[in-house]
Amino acid sequence: MQIIPVSEGPLPTATTDREQVKADVTKHGYGILKDALSPEQVRLMRSVLSREIEKEEKAGNIKESYTDRDATNRRLAILMDRHECFRDLVEDPMAMEMAQFILGPSYLNEPFLLHALSANVTRPGSRDMGIHGDTDYILPHYDAPLFARVIWFLDDFDEEVGATRVVPGSHRLGHLPIKDGSVRYESVAAEGPAGSALIYDGRLYHGTGANRSKDRERAGVIAGYIHPWMRPMGFFPLLLDPEMMKGASERCRQLLGYSTVNIGFDQPWKYAPAEIDALRVSHARPLEEMRHQVRQDETA
Repeated sequence: MQIIPVSEGPLPTATTDREQVKADVTKHGYGILKDALSPEQVRLMRSVLSREIEKEEKAGNIKESYTDRDATNRRLAILMDRHECFRDLVEDPMAMEMAQFILGPSYLNEPFLLHALSANVTRPGSRDMGIHGDTDYILPHYDAPLFARVIWFLDDFDEEVGATRVVPGSHRLGHLPIKDGSVRYESVAAEGPAGSALIYDGRLYHGTGANRSKDRERAGVIAGYIHPWMRPMGFFPLLLDPEMMKGASERCRQLLGYSTVNIGFDQPWKYAPAEIDALRVSHARPLEEMRHQVRQDETA
């Protein structure tokens, strides 16, 4: 069996230095930012998440996920529809900065989109998820940064509770992980205290760790950002409660796909229900941003 080792040199550790995190992402494929959330944000989000999971369990809506090896863990999708704290997390300034850093420029300077916002809670006794890349389903494979990921730690992340395992440097291998058993990837736990954030390039091989603790959970909120020409996990304007989205900023709605502009073309939603159409981001700003980029390119 071939063994793929981790990157050489010191591996990333939790830091408050954003530039160091960016350097770590470039070299190792991931970085860990401390104090990305305030203690108040952590408490609120953890409380809401626990409440929502309990509500879904009572309603019988919790089903085994193909992404986990057993039904112990809990996953919850479309968090921005459950509380304003998650809706506002979509446009967190740090996440925007890191997504822009990883994804780079876009055609006509069009803003990127949210791919999904979900939660993953490991519970005592749960097994590991296995190593994968977030671009595994994109075929043929493109060796480019198509996904920018942020995992927000709502509990302490350490090896005992199943902190996300990563294969440092795997974003530079240039191919999808080999899953026929002929290769073993050496992974490490991405550790940090509650309130930290794991930032990584979607090409990085990673996976949920096994929770070997007796009585500890670890909850993470997973945000993904993609290029504007890619398809999000779902068409959010039809998935989200219009009442919840009334308080969302224009930037948040842009990220969630409420703009009718794509690669410079405006295609109005002529048949959208009035309550959804009222949330549509005006085409004026996205188009003006694109024209500004064109003017910059012409004068460069």
